Amino acid sequence: MPESRLSIITYFLFFFGFTDNLKNILHFHFSDPLHVFLGSLITSQFISNVPATLLFCDFTHYWIPLLWGVNVGGFGSLFGSLANLIAYRLYVRQTTSERYFFFLFHLLSYFFLFWGIFLYFVFY
Repeated sequence: MPESRLSIITYFLFFFGFTDNLKNILHFHFSDPLHVFLGSLITSQFISNVPATLLFCDFTHYWIPLLWGVNVGGFGSLFGSLANLIAYRLYVRQTTSERYFFFLFHLLSYFFLFWGIFLYFVFY
């Protein structure tokens, strides 16, 4: 198994254990759906949307705001979704226009991030 795949698997296994332990230690619960949406969205920008889902699902029963938050949170920064990082890495291997792609990716991704936030407030 290539080293990068092993590190991704290790990363997700770490988060399963981390969130379960955190839940047992903190005894915390989100009581406001807006906090769940914004918290999962912002957290997705730093640790990716799948680990953010694992982190927040133990602390809330508001599934709709959580799913909106992590899905919209997949846009924005390159770290918003592991798929973004994989696509960026594959693209950089094939081309020399890394800076252009980086700029264009973030321009479009932040546009869809703000569009998703707007749609959340319209529909929820």
